[in-house]
Amino acid sequence: MNAPVTITQAEKPYLVIRSVTKRFGSFTALQDIDLDIHKGEFISFLGPSGCGKTTLLRAISGLDVQTTGSIHQDGRDISNLPVNARDFGIVFQSYALFPNLKIKDNVGYGLVSAGKSRKEIAERVSELLGMVGLADQADKYPAQLSGGQQQRISLARALALSPGLLLLDEPLSALDARVRARLRGEIRDLQRRLGITTVMVTHDQEEALTMSDRIVVMSKGRIEQIGTPDEVYGKPASPFVADFVGRMNFIEGKLVDAASADCRGAVLKLDSALTYAPGTPVTICLRPEDVVVRDTSGAANAFDVDVGVMEFMGNHFSTTLHVLGSNLNISADLSMNDVRDLGIKPGVRAKAVLPAERLRVFATAA
Repeated sequence: MNAPVTITQAEKPYLVIRSVTKRFGSFTALQDIDLDIHKGEFISFLGPSGCGKTTLLRAISGLDVQTTGSIHQDGRDISNLPVNARDFGIVFQSYALFPNLKIKDNVGYGLVSAGKSRKEIAERVSELLGMVGLADQADKYPAQLSGGQQQRISLARALALSPGLLLLDEPLSALDARVRARLRGEIRDLQRRLGITTVMVTHDQEEALTMSDRIVVMSKGRIEQIGTPDEVYGKPASPFVADFVGRMNFIEGKLVDAASADCRGAVLKLDSALTYAPGTPVTICLRPEDVVVRDTSGAANAFDVDVGVMEFMGNHFSTTLHVLGSNLNISADLSMNDVRDLGIKPGVRAKAVLPAERLRVFATAA
């Protein structure tokens, strides 16, 4: 598989979104969205239902033009262009195939509309079906294919006219888990081979984390964070992002000083000095998998803990650790090796470290 796209500072963005706002009557679905997307990038708009991610995709496509703001694609102002004057292909959640047309005719539909010759259409359809691994399905109808196969056909159709931009509107949400996982890899591999700039809408954090060069996390019509999957997961910019992407411990406490906080009787040392005043209420975030139970001697934030109920999750155990001498409880994901080697089981006393460099600290809103 090819490496993720690398962006240099000198490159001009391929898609430039500036101050985009969308209102439906008195309801504001998007508020002052600014975003640059570079050529060849795979970008995911991630967020819960109603966050504005689909509205933003529809503004890019022209299916639902923004109320204010501008959108430029490859240096061209497309802000108010009709759909048929824009350069994109789109894949919908519902496949949107014509049930009365054969697979080859579904894929070639846009080529016919563009006035291509029969020879050109036949060659391009054959190329596309081969590209998505369905060359032997050309003469079947959509109802004869599985959901995963139908979505591959939708993808082939979206790519038929070699668009500069590929839009994916929750393309995998109608599929079962195993097909989703397989198709994730296939779509990402195809996107990298073609080098096509791609924007995907999803509410599924796993899809966004595994497929994207960058993720745009959205909430209530605004962008909460833009970053690589590693940045969004490992360094969430807000409590919302921390909560929405992955599992997280939210530890309430108050600053003792600039580099430590009292959290329900347990004092946690922080990795860097904060600018908040002592006594400021804070929320400290820690991923369950970042709790360390091996080689804890001499480490900061090492605590004696009682192990609570353990749930076997297949490749790890999830448990709750009760920090002795405090009211602090921490969710922890422990590896099979750690559990076996250290003899960890419900009710035993162990040592656990909450690594300072893994703690994300946010001032608690009043």
